[in-house]
Amino acid sequence: MSITTIERPESLRKKQIDTWVFDKEKYPFLAEYAVFMPPPSRPVIGREREMRRLLASLNRAELSNAFLLGDAGSGKTMLVQGTSEKDKGRVYVEVDLAKMAASENGEDGAVQMASRVKGLFEDVLRFKQDMKDAQDAQLLLELESETKCRKKQESAPELVLFIDEFHLLVQLSQAASQSIKPILAESGRRGIKIIAATTFAEFHEYVEKDQALMQRLQRINIREPDKATVVSILKSIAKAHGAYDDIYDSQLFELIYDYSNRYVPADSQPRKSILLLDSMIGWYRTYPADYKMNRHLLAEVIHDSTGVQVTFEIDGRYIEQKMNERVYSQTFAMKTLEQRLQIAVADLHDKSRPISSFLFSGPTGTGKTETVKGLAELLFGDERAMIRFDMSEFALESSLDRFREELTMKVWNKSHCVLLFDEVEKAHRVITRLMLQMLDDGRLSNAQGREVSFLNTYIVLTTNAGSEVYESIAHYSQDDDGADGLAKYQKVIRRSLISNDAFVPELINRMNAIIPFQPLGYKTYERIILNKLKQLQKDVYRIHGVQVLIQPEVVVYLVYEDNDIDTNTGGARGLVARMDTEVISPLSRYINKHPDAKHIGIHVKGEMACQNKNIRESDAHIEVGTVDAKRARRK
Repeated sequence: MSITTIERPESLRKKQIDTWVFDKEKYPFLAEYAVFMPPPSRPVIGREREMRRLLASLNRAELSNAFLLGDAGSGKTMLVQGTSEKDKGRVYVEVDLAKMAASENGEDGAVQMASRVKGLFEDVLRFKQDMKDAQDAQLLLELESETKCRKKQESAPELVLFIDEFHLLVQLSQAASQSIKPILAESGRRGIKIIAATTFAEFHEYVEKDQALMQRLQRINIREPDKATVVSILKSIAKAHGAYDDIYDSQLFELIYDYSNRYVPADSQPRKSILLLDSMIGWYRTYPADYKMNRHLLAEVIHDSTGVQVTFEIDGRYIEQKMNERVYSQTFAMKTLEQRLQIAVADLHDKSRPISSFLFSGPTGTGKTETVKGLAELLFGDERAMIRFDMSEFALESSLDRFREELTMKVWNKSHCVLLFDEVEKAHRVITRLMLQMLDDGRLSNAQGREVSFLNTYIVLTTNAGSEVYESIAHYSQDDDGADGLAKYQKVIRRSLISNDAFVPELINRMNAIIPFQPLGYKTYERIILNKLKQLQKDVYRIHGVQVLIQPEVVVYLVYEDNDIDTNTGGARGLVARMDTEVISPLSRYINKHPDAKHIGIHVKGEMACQNKNIRESDAHIEVGTVDAKRARRK
């Protein structure tokens, strides 16, 4: 339909959504990059003040433009749509800036941005003039047909251009941002208003520094609506889609709000709550026999979209059992861990802080890192839910900004995780103080001002500090089943950590639990190395199809022959490193040299000093070689 058939602004507002598009021949840039703004898909609730401010900005006499700032999903577009419904005397047009910046027909969109913006506003001026001409012609017809009364000629309708993702103008093309400034400066005189919109982060990064641009736009902050407003929005949506009467739980809307904040921290209200409700409606409509509109379906939807088990059906005692199977001789540590996890299982932890925070203390190689890996697998089903920071990399004060950026970025990308800060005593004190904020408030902001939530994390700090205490424990306590009375050392260990210069006492006091890991004895080393050798056999057979026979004396040799279990020598980690050198390396060399071998034996050659005290110097060593197939079958 040609623009010349416009009758009046009021009828234009009614028709434009249903039947109107821009004439491609007459307005090529508007037809390509803009559409008439549709009405809101639902009632706009809780934004009356923002709409009043927006209308007041558009009615200013000279610089009548607005800049909406709000997080993604906070409802900026919905606010403009709601305002357009109230503002009947203006025509609202939405500009697709992302499409304008896209590359087309071999042309770089960023390079073409300025010319496209210029062409767009030339079309806008032509369109507005055509609207005025059409209106004048229509009024003339009315005056000619009404001889008894004359109507005062009305001014031509104004245009409002809504430009979302406005930061793209500045980010991609300085020329484009310059070309729009005259339009902004003359908005009142020309009757072309602009509503720009972007997020706080992109505003601070790209737009804020251009003061000349900012002076032509009146800033309006769009904050997330409160809980009552979001609940009202959810109820209106449920009623609009015929799902309200199927809600079985009167607290469901409040629960959607609470769970969306907790489990979808990267998105904003009200969008994240709306999306959860929308997903629930979809599941309920598709499988009405299997689901009801209740909190169980809500838990299913969250698990389906985030992988997080809301109901947390893992028994804390099961965690203790599984962890004891994975980490040897740390029964006291696993019991202490389980006691704290029971609070998380019952969902009774402080919701303003991370779910749990632990300080794992003990000599190196006693199972602290392995415990964290196992915890991530049990809580989130995958060891990769553990995010590890080697705090020795942040020993300098200058590393603070890098630490903040890496931490906030990783938690933003994976909000449900176990955070491991390894050897925390090696970090600079400014790093430690930053961690206090994370532990206290469950939040940190990155360099762009984006707030990142730590409320869905389990935080584990590990330290080797206080080694003198563990030397005493190792000397007096060698019971390898883990029930070594570590409880009586709790106060001594805590006092040792607080007095250590590497720690800020406030950090110790913010831990939900300080968990000591006892030094390991020979029996535990035997279990660890035997388990590693069995896994080696499985790996070699899986990868190479080779059967590996391991003489029992190999375990004795690795654990007792010239091995030191002092608390400062690396513990199980040092033992595994010895196995790599003396077993896995020669075995790998033999496999590579004899690719046709199907049965390989590993044995100890020579007499071990640990088995014969009369020997001063042992000549025992590991040998790898082919064994007889019959012997392999007997094994």
